[in-house]
Amino acid sequence: MIDPIAKLRSPRGSLVSVYINRQPPATRAALVDLLKGLRNSHSDFRLLKSLKADTARIVDMVGDIDSSNAPAVAIFASSDDGIFEFLPLTHPVADTATLGPRPYLRPLRSQPRPMRVGVLVADSTRARTYLSSGGTLAELGEELIADRGKENYGGFSGYEEHRNRQRAEEASKEMWRQAGRRLLEAHQDQPLEMMALVGRDEDFDSIAAELHPYLRELPQARLRVDISTVTPTDLARFIDEQTEELRTRRAEELIERVLAEAARGGEAVTGLKDVLEAVNAHAVDHLVVAGPFAKPGVICDDCGWLGRSEEQCPVCEADTFQISDVVAAAMDATVEAGGKVDVVTVASPLDADGVGALLRFRLGG
Repeated sequence: MIDPIAKLRSPRGSLVSVYINRQPPATRAALVDLLKGLRNSHSDFRLLKSLKADTARIVDMVGDIDSSNAPAVAIFASSDDGIFEFLPLTHPVADTATLGPRPYLRPLRSQPRPMRVGVLVADSTRARTYLSSGGTLAELGEELIADRGKENYGGFSGYEEHRNRQRAEEASKEMWRQAGRRLLEAHQDQPLEMMALVGRDEDFDSIAAELHPYLRELPQARLRVDISTVTPTDLARFIDEQTEELRTRRAEELIERVLAEAARGGEAVTGLKDVLEAVNAHAVDHLVVAGPFAKPGVICDDCGWLGRSEEQCPVCEADTFQISDVVAAAMDATVEAGGKVDVVTVASPLDADGVGALLRFRLGG
């Protein structure tokens, strides 16, 4: 979704990036106000002429925005450069409009990344398998049934009763293994990040034991419920809660790692000055941004160098462009260099610095 947009360029700095939430019948008014504010923040006649044309075309999209099922959209436009892209989004965003040589991608990079979750709803007689991703719950195959044979053992001798019980237990195990194979195939196609087991508490350990080791190693959530009463809505709500908890745990662990590594003078830095230096050196492996932290800065569109206020690039001596959010540009540069970016929303000591990074190598000096 992001890659084609990230390649858009406007050498004269006239690329408009707009993010707007769908809010009929107020979408038009919100969009007009947003673009009016953007025009009022610029005085360059050439840019204003291009912006006027793009504003008219963007406002004309209100009907498409309001008729969309998406909660928000992004629009990228530059009449000077023949650019116009309309992108529905999966999550609400802060209404934003910017102008510059490159697209403003922070709202896209800040959107929660969909997690793939394998779901096994089972008891000793029935099993259903699902794949959850991006709010969609898709069933994998038909319901599985275990042929447990005669469940009433009255009148049987002790030996025969034991043998039939073993046969029934093995039928359940084979059903769970078959369900696990479906989920393993989904995992091998594209890795799962969590397993959710849904059913009776007394069955969970036995079910988990029949899963492939790859699946057993994943974080596991358990929902205790009568599977005859559970609904897709129940499953979706449970998965949303569990994935949010997993995101929080991962964010806390990531922040702790960055701060500990930076404190010992290892391969990590915190604070915007040192992070920008690391980004410019292509040294960032994992950039971590604390929530909405943003600062103005400059970018050299020729070589991508980032700074706070320099009018001329110290690397290639080209003129720089002023940008409202140099942190967003650092996020883009990190991804372009093959690194990862996370915007974390949990309160932590990183909030004081605003940004930190795990490095590929330690910077000199």
